[in-house]
Amino acid sequence: MGGLSRISLLIGLWVAAGLGCLAQSSTCTSVLKGQILGQENREPLVGATLYVRELKTGAVADSAGYFQLGQLCPGNYTIDFQFVGYKVTTQSIVIRQEPLVRLNPVLLVPDNQTLQEVVVTEHRSEAQQLLQTQVSLSGAALDQTRGQSLGESLKALTGLYAIQSGPSISKPVIHGLYSNRIIILNNGIRQEDQQWGSEHAPQVDQFLASRLTVIKGAASIRYGSDAIGGVILVEPSAMPTRPGIQAEVNLVGATNGGMGVVSGLVEGAFDKKLAGLSWRLQGTLKRSGYVKTPNYYLENTSYQENNFSGDLHYDHKNFGVELFYSQFDTKVGLFTGAQVGSLADLYTAISRPEPLVQPVFSYALNRPYQAVQHDLFKGRAHLHLPKGGTLTATVSRQQNTRREYDFVSFSGITTPELYLKLVTHTADLVWEHAPIKTEAGGRAGQWSGSVGFNGITQGNVRQYLFLIPNFRNYGAGLFAIERYAVGRLTLEGGLRYDYRWLRAYFLDEVTKQIYFTTHNWQNANGSLGVAYQLRPDLTLTGNVSTAWRAPNVADLYSNGLHQSAVAYERGNPNLRPEQAVNSNLVLAYAGKRLSGEIGVYSNRIENYIYLKPDSVPIVRQRGAFPSYTYNQVRATFRGVDATLTYKFTDQLAFTTKNSLLFAYNQTDHDYLVFIPANRSDNTLRYDWDRWGKLAKPYVSMTGLYVSRQNRSPSVTTRQENGAVIFTGDFAAPPPAYFLLGAEVGFQTQLGKQPLSVILSGTNLANVAYRDYLNRFRYFADEPGRNIMLKVKLPLAFPKRS
Repeated sequence: MGGLSRISLLIGLWVAAGLGCLAQSSTCTSVLKGQILGQENREPLVGATLYVRELKTGAVADSAGYFQLGQLCPGNYTIDFQFVGYKVTTQSIVIRQEPLVRLNPVLLVPDNQTLQEVVVTEHRSEAQQLLQTQVSLSGAALDQTRGQSLGESLKALTGLYAIQSGPSISKPVIHGLYSNRIIILNNGIRQEDQQWGSEHAPQVDQFLASRLTVIKGAASIRYGSDAIGGVILVEPSAMPTRPGIQAEVNLVGATNGGMGVVSGLVEGAFDKKLAGLSWRLQGTLKRSGYVKTPNYYLENTSYQENNFSGDLHYDHKNFGVELFYSQFDTKVGLFTGAQVGSLADLYTAISRPEPLVQPVFSYALNRPYQAVQHDLFKGRAHLHLPKGGTLTATVSRQQNTRREYDFVSFSGITTPELYLKLVTHTADLVWEHAPIKTEAGGRAGQWSGSVGFNGITQGNVRQYLFLIPNFRNYGAGLFAIERYAVGRLTLEGGLRYDYRWLRAYFLDEVTKQIYFTTHNWQNANGSLGVAYQLRPDLTLTGNVSTAWRAPNVADLYSNGLHQSAVAYERGNPNLRPEQAVNSNLVLAYAGKRLSGEIGVYSNRIENYIYLKPDSVPIVRQRGAFPSYTYNQVRATFRGVDATLTYKFTDQLAFTTKNSLLFAYNQTDHDYLVFIPANRSDNTLRYDWDRWGKLAKPYVSMTGLYVSRQNRSPSVTTRQENGAVIFTGDFAAPPPAYFLLGAEVGFQTQLGKQPLSVILSGTNLANVAYRDYLNRFRYFADEPGRNIMLKVKLPLAFPKRS
């Protein structure tokens, strides 16, 4: 913990430095607080809920009837307060950028008529059931990221980064961890694709979500092994309940790459004989051409997406079922400047300041490229038991098909060099028991919790060139989580047991016989969390938990050229499971002018697995490539996340978001590769209530500062037998950079329909820079100036009586 004291001293200096520059940030920082009471005796209604119609999310009252809902944007909201046995009370509120909004006690009136149970589990975020550090994007803040990939969208959150392979492939990073150490829940289903590659972006349509929630830190107890770094929840809005049809159209255009996106959603609900039945259809089309740096176009960086989904719900009294299907289909071009033909060409490409080939703009998409299709089917049923809580069963089938096409000159070959098809089945059974009220010493408390089972089975089939073998994978887990809330104190504890089994299949090149190797692992983990409200405006939250991750087949048995990564990768069959101990402490404050939170975290991982750059690039018939081997060390990840907002006036606010990360290889007493550099995001924003016919207009100036990653292995070279030998990496980390941006947004009317418009610009100064987390930083700069226009048009067609 010595590094944490050092970090604590630096955070004040870092935040102060961030105040001197402008940066990108969300202004959705308002916190809504209040208390829900029964009118007859003004006693707290423990477990009462509030539901925000516009955001389609809400919160649950604690043991004293108090509730808190954070990260609200300025705007008008309609809130339904509800509790079983009481009439629904509706209030309209206006949030004007103030850090803290306090409501007078909400008094619910008993309902003496026939009661119909209010189902709240479908409206609240699943993450709200866990006492762990989490941040989210929803409402206007999520709208500002529309058109971007999931990885790029989440970079707006403190402590979140993205690792890239060129301008079109981006995957999320939480506190320095990515790939199989992060679980993505796509509409409640654990997303299973070939995510072990750094250039394997998540196959998730960002337009499907009405809320993106990130649990920062180990969350293995609830979500299973692999959640060492955290969990990302992609949560669609609640299904409609009012009869009629409503729709939404999103249009996005960008100048850099000539990107165009259209996404549409239509949904509806029935009444009378079909009451309780609702449906939704959604689809997205995206096209983009060559991305431009400040000085040249990046050849073959075009990409396209064709996505769609359908959802069908039926709720009847205490029972409900859901059927969901989605397909994500993408084709991504890979920068040809990273393709080399010899060892000398590789060295020259790395040392050259600009790519040798600098084409004109085009939408052409040729080899090399990757084509990925992900199909997901989900079936879910829930049953509300009389005084027995809620039982939920979920099954799913996913098929991920990945094709990677190499750069083949003067060849008529049409088949991919790499073909992988991963089929996954999951089954989950969770029982959330009914709240249990207690009273001791005149203080009312409440127990709540859940127990559950998670099961998974996978099979992988490969063709053409070898990178990873065929395999079968099975896993099962049992968990229990219990929470106790009394007064201003909330405690939470959890336990979990997991078993994993892996069998990999190989072909003996001499005998032509198939043989296999088998691994099995088991592990138990636990967590303990506490939250205490020091004052009405000050809350302290802490969590300590353990987590683990078994090596995957890529870690163990990779042996070949990874086409889209432009790298040769070697596995290590002797790897042991990773075991992590994660702790975090967060102090949140919501005052009249100043609000925000500061959190410190520490994640110690035994047997940390990573791709270590080899000293000598590997030469194959295809050409020369950087070579990497899976290695294992003891690693620590420690850092600080700080988000602060200060309101100069009711309209003018400044927000600073700072992420500091210190990772270290304790085994070799050296730094680790591909660890995010420290960064500071700051925003100065001005809001109006109205401006003529424009509602809620705003303007913001933004900036982003990313420091040079000085905590990385030293890069040295030497001559040996006529070859250049590298140590540490193939190029030193690039310099620090600072990017300017701006955004203007407003709402207006298009006929009788509301219309939302956002115009934003990034890298407005057209700065030439390279990012340490981009795998193609060896060969080219990052994208230059980009102007984006985002239009959102909701449509409503109420059912006529």
